[in-house]
Amino acid sequence: MYVKIETSRLDYFRSKQQHIRSELYQDIVDTITLGETNASNVGKRIILPSSFIGGPRDMRKRYMEAMALVQRYGKPDIFLTMTCNPNWQEISNELRLHEESQNRPDLVARVFRAKLEELKDRLFKQQIFGKVSAYVYVIEHQKRGLPHAHFLIILQRDWKLYAPESFDEIVSAEIPDKNTNLHLYNAVVKHMMHGPCGVLNPTNVCMKKNGYCKSHYPKNFASSTTVGNDCFPIYRRSDNGITVKVRGHNLDNRWVVPYNPYLLATFDCHINVEICSTITAVKYLYKYIYKGHDRVAFNLVSEQNNQQIDEIQQFQSARWIAPPEAMWRIYGFVVNEMYPAVYSLHLHLEDQHQVTFRANEDLINVLNSDRSAKWMLTEFFALNQVDENARTLLYKEFPEFYVWSQQYKEWTCRKKKTVISRIITANPFEGERYYLRILLNHVRGPLSFEDLRTVDGVVAPTFREAATMHGLLQRDSGLEDCLHEASLYQMPSSLRRLFATILVYCNPTNPRELWERFEQDMSIDFRSTEDSMLTVRMQVLRSISFTLESMGKHINSFHLLDDDICFDEDQFESREIDDELAVEIPEEDTAASEILNSEQRHVYNSVLENVFSNKTATFFVDGPGGTGKTFLYKALLAAVRSRKLVALATASSGVAASILPGGRTAHSRFKIPLDTDEHSMCCVSKQSAIAKLLRVARLIIWDEAPMSRKQHIETLDKMLRDTYVKKTTHRNFR
Repeated sequence: MYVKIETSRLDYFRSKQQHIRSELYQDIVDTITLGETNASNVGKRIILPSSFIGGPRDMRKRYMEAMALVQRYGKPDIFLTMTCNPNWQEISNELRLHEESQNRPDLVARVFRAKLEELKDRLFKQQIFGKVSAYVYVIEHQKRGLPHAHFLIILQRDWKLYAPESFDEIVSAEIPDKNTNLHLYNAVVKHMMHGPCGVLNPTNVCMKKNGYCKSHYPKNFASSTTVGNDCFPIYRRSDNGITVKVRGHNLDNRWVVPYNPYLLATFDCHINVEICSTITAVKYLYKYIYKGHDRVAFNLVSEQNNQQIDEIQQFQSARWIAPPEAMWRIYGFVVNEMYPAVYSLHLHLEDQHQVTFRANEDLINVLNSDRSAKWMLTEFFALNQVDENARTLLYKEFPEFYVWSQQYKEWTCRKKKTVISRIITANPFEGERYYLRILLNHVRGPLSFEDLRTVDGVVAPTFREAATMHGLLQRDSGLEDCLHEASLYQMPSSLRRLFATILVYCNPTNPRELWERFEQDMSIDFRSTEDSMLTVRMQVLRSISFTLESMGKHINSFHLLDDDICFDEDQFESREIDDELAVEIPEEDTAASEILNSEQRHVYNSVLENVFSNKTATFFVDGPGGTGKTFLYKALLAAVRSRKLVALATASSGVAASILPGGRTAHSRFKIPLDTDEHSMCCVSKQSAIAKLLRVARLIIWDEAPMSRKQHIETLDKMLRDTYVKKTTHRNFR
């Protein structure tokens, strides 16, 4: 039933896109000037909006708003996850004979919601952990069906958790004494023992392909709680000999999932409580809880620029809905909550705000309506002209004292309810809009766009010049503010792209100072997998270098390192080489070499003899369909890749390429033009990353090569001859 409800909502958004358009206000003026007044000929179609709860735009918006809470109140102190217990008495007592909880998703949803409300009462009214400044929580329904809630709680300053002693007052990671608290003991054994996994159970769901538990169990024994190094605390796990039998194995304190004794005893379910005030990169926590729905499918779409992106289709085709989630949504229960509320303030240049209108409307009427001419920022200026109190505020402070009426398009005095606000972000690449945002963050009570550009009676022609006259761009302070704000919510990869954009388009006076200040923020993802700081630094520089090269710049021209040190990308493998070396080798392909027939074995041995002796050779493998050619190719790829060598798998068609591990079409891998003649060349420069990949490749397989045109193969042959250093060979690559 809920699938039909959600589908009807999505169909509503899709059908409305045939009638609702949006365009910049100034562009409508320009269109009318040119004589076009029919709205159906103007604007771009709107896609799945943030008003659709649970959609990608909605989750992204909520993530940004949650990070605004961090900017105002500081990092979260407590990360709490509560999972539904299908054996709660409130559920089991209502089941009929032979019924199980999975047969009553309505009951599961209602009981979990009641337990959730009780948990909120204990946390925020009874304040069992202390007074709360802000919190967010998100309800999730995974494929296994049971709902669970993720909470991130920010405590008030006087209740902040800094010392290990205060951690122990809230969190325990030990098996309690059975004799003194039997109820809590049973709850820990039933709900809070991890696994087992690892050598005790290598097939447990938490095991990664490298043979390690993704949650890093079992933990080490610890005689006392200590502060972690940019991670959750290392909780006390005494080596006291106490064990419990779980799934046939005796487990000790190393396997206990951290919990709060009071909450666990009260709610009798899996309720993981962690102290997260010691984590620097809290954006990962917020990103985790706002990651969105589970997905079970994906679409391969064209990369052509004229291919329309259908966000509704992308959301709908990958959707997984379990019965408890369906009932949760049918009942209208909230799926996330945030306190205090966060106001997102629009940001646009003069006459550049987005106007929404129907396709059958007259553009002159659209232009003259209040809903087109009045917007948050324009009415902020208008109120400043008549309200002295308003003129004392920054734009970002405005919603704390005034309320925006979407219906009447005006600001009115706020009477109650605490809110905070954030101005929509702007990238330095956007130019004037970015500098407008800088001015709005520093200039109080501007009366208009022109007044915002006025400094000491002089009207600057641009917002950038006005920001310079205010001294906001001296010594890259504006760029520092931009990177600092981005570091609070952007992932490291996005932060590196922003840094590269600033280097190219913003002409910082001291790029090295910016690099040194934000290097740690840009390297968080690499530091989690590398111990060597030199390796981490070079990986960050390489990532930035890739972005700069796409903009036509070289990283060494910005002098991010000492003058006697130059970043040499050749010291490290290219990203393409890394990707090829990371291709997963299926176990069945590795074992395939043991069951080859005599003809396959002859080809297998001949090819590998040349590969491992580093000789150049070309082989043509022919045979009817179903004779095991693909089976042979997989065995060859596995043999080469298992020795940490590069083997490239290509095919003439996408279907054939998808069968080979790491397979790509020949046109994609070698950049062969679709239309070729005797003069055609592959779009690969000799110093490019693809050329480096081809030079280190020990084996190239082109499946179904005869299906391609002769010119395609000759074009590849010319490219390989030009790419390889050795130019004396006359052997064709065909």
